[in-house]
Amino acid sequence: MNPLVIDTNERGRLPDAIERRAKSRSPRVNILREKLVNGDYRCGEWLIEAKSVDDLMQSMRNGHLMRQLDNMDANAGNFGLVIWGDITQYVNSAKIRGSAITYSAALKQITGFLGRVVADFGCLIYRAPSVGEAAAFMVALHEKTYKKASRHGAQAVRRVSTNDVRLDMLLTIPGIGADMADAIIDACGSIEEAACGDCLREVPRMGKILRNRVVDVLTSEDAVRVEKR
Repeated sequence: MNPLVIDTNERGRLPDAIERRAKSRSPRVNILREKLVNGDYRCGEWLIEAKSVDDLMQSMRNGHLMRQLDNMDANAGNFGLVIWGDITQYVNSAKIRGSAITYSAALKQITGFLGRVVADFGCLIYRAPSVGEAAAFMVALHEKTYKKASRHGAQAVRRVSTNDVRLDMLLTIPGIGADMADAIIDACGSIEEAACGDCLREVPRMGKILRNRVVDVLTSEDAVRVEKR
């Protein structure tokens, strides 16, 4: 099992909680501190951006989080957003700081933003009420990457079915969601053209890594594997 990677810039309660959780597992999950280009954590095949409720509210206002998600969407395969903390505690802290907000207003802003994220990116979102639960989820996500699938679920094959077999084919490629599959067909017109790669440059939010992956899957005579970094 590869180490769970924590970005070198990450400090505070969450990385500490992850390290404690990792040490308690059997077998122990190793932790590596490494500079990540995108995301705060690498849990198996998943790049994770993690925010406390406080950080989330600030990032929503200045647009920083959407830029981070854009970068991950363009350059990562599987990625997600983990939000941890209590909204009521945030509301009380905001009142003390002189920037009062009601619980209902904060909840509306957060749920609206997260809904927008899912609609735009189709990424994983996990909402944890505490830092400990966030840490437990991220360590579990890392562990599950390296464990065999149970008899009840598929490990790598995503069961997808649309009215277009071309879309179904594209949706089996890691990093390709429904919106991006539609965009590939719109830009390329056919799977054959997509395999050439040139038209993929016209697909919004598709980075070089994902473009190369699509071409490899559609043209390679050898097995294509997504690197588990």
